[in-house]
Amino acid sequence: MTLLRMDLPADARVALANAEFTQAVPLERRADAVVTIEQHGAVTHAFVVEVQLAVDPEKAFSWPLYVASLHARVRCATSLVVLAPDEAVATWARRPIATFGAGPFRPVVLGPDEIPRITSFDDAVRMPELAVLGALVHGDEPGAEPVVEAVVHALARLDDPIAQSYLDLVLSSFPDIARVALEGLMPLTNYEYKSDFAKECVAHGRSEGREEGRVDAARNLLLAILEERKLGPSDRARARVEATSAPQLLECWVRAAATATHEDEVFTDATPPEG
Repeated sequence: MTLLRMDLPADARVALANAEFTQAVPLERRADAVVTIEQHGAVTHAFVVEVQLAVDPEKAFSWPLYVASLHARVRCATSLVVLAPDEAVATWARRPIATFGAGPFRPVVLGPDEIPRITSFDDAVRMPELAVLGALVHGDEPGAEPVVEAVVHALARLDDPIAQSYLDLVLSSFPDIARVALEGLMPLTNYEYKSDFAKECVAHGRSEGREEGRVDAARNLLLAILEERKLGPSDRARARVEATSAPQLLECWVRAAATATHEDEVFTDATPPEG
């Protein structure tokens, strides 16, 4: 390997391998999202976006494939952006991947420190998706009430079915803070809940200490997301949801259902740590 200036171990062996890349039976691979930037009708930059909730060594092989495939399709600068709400997962995701020639492949990782805490109502209305993400990542931190309240107030005033889905997710994740924020809107704006789930969640929550209200709300939202995203639920999954009474585990499944591509990716037996 003199020309490539590579030092090989004495017992290494160089051999020709199969150079055929055609897949007779294509293997389905799907990223969580693809975002493009266009200028004058042409794509100038493309991003593969992955939401990563846990360490997964297989991503070292699928992530470069996603970027290479998208790059071949759009024929412009292409990047991978990883959203990692957990700092340990973010640290793992930042590790360079040894591939693509001499230089390592490096994802752009947005961990908890890079995801902003949006506490302004105006900012939450202008950037609802970012506000929801910030609430989900930082909502369990001490003093995070303004983050959750800002996004709840913003989503409650947005006449948009997607905004209502976001509101349901925040209600399920932080029922106590979100309920207080919603109830505070009623005398000020005569707000009527547009989401049946939100009505049920608030109705359950008015009885202080009713843990079953949180459990029922999370169950309903999880099954609704699975149906909306056409991931089921199968009879087996529905039975598992109905048999689970741990609210933290149900809410963990809710978060996974938002980005999963198959029903089996949603369910994990590991209960998330206390916030």
